[in-house]
Amino acid sequence: MRNFAWILLLLPVVCHAYGDHRGRNLDSLERVTARYTPDRLLNASDEEKIAYAQTCRELAWGYLQLDGAKSVYYARQAMTVGQELGGRNTVFDMSILIGQCFWASERYDSARVHYSRAELVLQEMEAAWTDPDPHDLEANQARLWGTLGNFYAAQDSLDKFAYYYAKAGEVFEKWEWWEDCSTLHRNIGEVYTDNGDLKLAKPEYEKGLEFALQSGDSLIIAHAMYGLGRWYHESGKTAKALEYLTQAEEYFGEHAREEAYAHSDNLAIMNAAHRDLYRNARMLAIAAILVLLLSLGGTLLVRRLRLTRQELTETSAVLDETIEELRPAPETPESDIQLTQREKDIIRLMMEGKSTKQIADALCLGYETVLWYRKRLHAKLDVHSAPELVAEVVRRNLL
Repeated sequence: MRNFAWILLLLPVVCHAYGDHRGRNLDSLERVTARYTPDRLLNASDEEKIAYAQTCRELAWGYLQLDGAKSVYYARQAMTVGQELGGRNTVFDMSILIGQCFWASERYDSARVHYSRAELVLQEMEAAWTDPDPHDLEANQARLWGTLGNFYAAQDSLDKFAYYYAKAGEVFEKWEWWEDCSTLHRNIGEVYTDNGDLKLAKPEYEKGLEFALQSGDSLIIAHAMYGLGRWYHESGKTAKALEYLTQAEEYFGEHAREEAYAHSDNLAIMNAAHRDLYRNARMLAIAAILVLLLSLGGTLLVRRLRLTRQELTETSAVLDETIEELRPAPETPESDIQLTQREKDIIRLMMEGKSTKQIADALCLGYETVLWYRKRLHAKLDVHSAPELVAEVVRRNLL
């Protein structure tokens, strides 16, 4: 799956409050931890050790998407101090983070070891829990279930993925953790999309965006926009994909360092969508030109067929008349000369002052055909010009 591990690592932390790496000044935090030399840390008070462990946790999460090695280093530092002080939350938190780092580097067995440690710590928390308010305990439960759902989705174990995600989703919605609801549903959409089931993926992406808008968090909204943009691109709806991807880019572009992986993925799909759009535009242009040429060719062909049919009709009529005239017949007295209907039509139009071309257009005949008829009339009535022809027709009362 393309960058799937890093995509799923985006499931937010839901321990006490939502948080991520935005707003952390990592350089400043590192300067704080640098003051804690091994000797100073050994002799530090519990309050100082707690502060040190908390700073290391901040650095571990801050470097998660920027520098995996540093993230693991600070997570181990925080875990060491947490174990010394009996801080289950720190051990639980850092076990999940280290598991994520190993998972992202495809060291799956090592990831399982740390996730198993987190499960054991969670069981200890559940056994020792006495607070009537289950908020913090359920936050840790949902966080681990969401992480395990992510992990099994990447392992293509979809039954386990669905099981853990359903458990996590119940808690997220119960406490109205809309950021986590959004990311969870978007991750489900990613899993379905990666498995080629776009029909099931779309409603999950839409739920992700709905929860993101409820949260009002710009980062979560950007990731939800990216998810829908990816779905539309996979579905071949390029213009719609670019609409969502462009909105996501507005955020990612402003936080390119912190959102390096998300920004890279968003740009990659945007570039692919632009290429598809240009290719589709070229294909449409070529298709339009072909349709235009075919239409023009068809028009010309129809016109040519019509003219050919007209010419054949005229030729047939002329041949019939010619054959009739070629038959031997007794001398025809002047009073017995007869005109065909076509000859009469031509003479009437000549009497109206029409030219040969105008006569051809009026009778739907070819120009040459009308000329042929006129020559034939000259021969039949023994005249040599149009005025003589008209005068002879009138004299003989042939119309």
